[in-house]
Amino acid sequence: MEHLDEATLKKWIEDSIATGANILAAGYQGQTLVYEDERNHLVIKIPQGKGLARWFHKKMLRHEYAVYQQLGDFDGAPACHGLIDNQYLVLEYVDGRTIRNKRPLDEDEFHDKLFEYIQRMHAKSVAHMDLKRKDNLLVRGDESPCILDFGAAVIKKKGFHPFNQYRYKLGKQFDYNAWIKHKYHNRNLKDMSMFDRRYYKTTWVEALAGAVKGLYAN
Repeated sequence: MEHLDEATLKKWIEDSIATGANILAAGYQGQTLVYEDERNHLVIKIPQGKGLARWFHKKMLRHEYAVYQQLGDFDGAPACHGLIDNQYLVLEYVDGRTIRNKRPLDEDEFHDKLFEYIQRMHAKSVAHMDLKRKDNLLVRGDESPCILDFGAAVIKKKGFHPFNQYRYKLGKQFDYNAWIKHKYHNRNLKDMSMFDRRYYKTTWVEALAGAVKGLYAN
């Protein structure tokens, strides 16, 4: 943050919460504020709720901050500017629209770049886990992808942590499967290239979710 100290930003956040101003989005987990001055354009994620719910949402934001720290210098996601008062996550504002609302002009180039970002993310021991959600993928002004919302992401731990490492392995497959499904959103998966087939494998979680969805559809 350029020429913007934490105390000033914290007061702005608290004033915005009190007045209900500067809200970019709101969900059950929290609100997202947007801050802009001559030098800075920021998004601030704040926790929602009271009591146990607020404690949980603050914990999720702290986890997301840890993920951004793990990613370090990674241009596939917004830059992280810190965690204020252990509860307000400050991120770079990225101009663009989610793929729910805008498809990239060159889809092949977009998905090739997204694949590169996913591999680089995994190389940093992070699996996103929720790339299938269209609101978590932004098409930037230059048509490149930007990965959003690491609240559900898994950081692979070193040493003997079998449950964590199983979740990480599962999360990696979720990421690749989501990439394939976004890439072939208007085509049959049977048309997958030989290269893409190497990365697509339906997990038991997705198979179970599909079966449950099928039951309710009938």
